[in-house]
Amino acid sequence: MNRLLRKIIIISAAVFCAGVSDTAARIINGFAEKSTYFGAEELILGDVSPDGVINSSDASLILAEYSMISVGKESILTKEQAKAADVNRDGQIDSTDASWVLAHYSAISTGKDITIEELIGEITGR
Repeated sequence: MNRLLRKIIIISAAVFCAGVSDTAARIINGFAEKSTYFGAEELILGDVSPDGVINSSDASLILAEYSMISVGKESILTKEQAKAADVNRDGQIDSTDASWVLAHYSAISTGKDITIEELIGEITGR
């Protein structure tokens, strides 16, 4: 890959992440105002938004966080949200966590009554 193309890709990624950061910050602030348990002791693993539901919005926030961290920017999540985002509890927030959220969302959307922890255990045998 030539240097110009590499620079264009890097600049495009930075611009994208800056946009993601602003959008994610607005989403997070909106949920912080609406949530009844934001910052509460009880944390729902995977519920990054935190609105009491684990869905594709949570996966999007995890991917936005992963994008920011990947390019060396500061976290867009609060400490509590970061705990909820590390779904597989490996100490990293990445696309694997988003995949687990989507797998759980898919399972509950088809009528399965299962927590995200139970789903991970069922699939991985842990």
